[in-house]
Amino acid sequence: MLTRQADSSIGARLKRLPHFSAVGAIVTFVATGTNIVLLKYVHTPLVLTWVCIYAVAINLSYFLNSIFTFQSALSFKRMVLYYGIYLSSMSIGVVLLKFYRTVLTWENWILPLLVLPVTAAWNFCLSSVFLKRRES
Repeated sequence: MLTRQADSSIGARLKRLPHFSAVGAIVTFVATGTNIVLLKYVHTPLVLTWVCIYAVAINLSYFLNSIFTFQSALSFKRMVLYYGIYLSSMSIGVVLLKFYRTVLTWENWILPLLVLPVTAAWNFCLSSVFLKRRES
């Protein structure tokens, strides 16, 4: 059974989910569009392309989530923590991409789309725990 404090904490996290999702949608739209163009039309390498775009997307996501989702100040310490969360997610994504490429015969530009649900859930769970605004 959840304690009142734990229940409150979960509720507070869930209230941030729409903001986190909106930021994620913007960043995902930009990253996915870029992935599709580079992988489908320019034929760049799958994992290298995904990692580079993901690294750029982390910057945009950190900035937008700090301001709009968590209402927390931009700081070097929080940025390092955010990068840690997203780099762990990127590692999961790379493993999934390699797995998908091994077991599926789909084109490379489709495979990053399959990684999104897993990495998005991972990022939200860890971000909502470690990057929440400090209460006064």
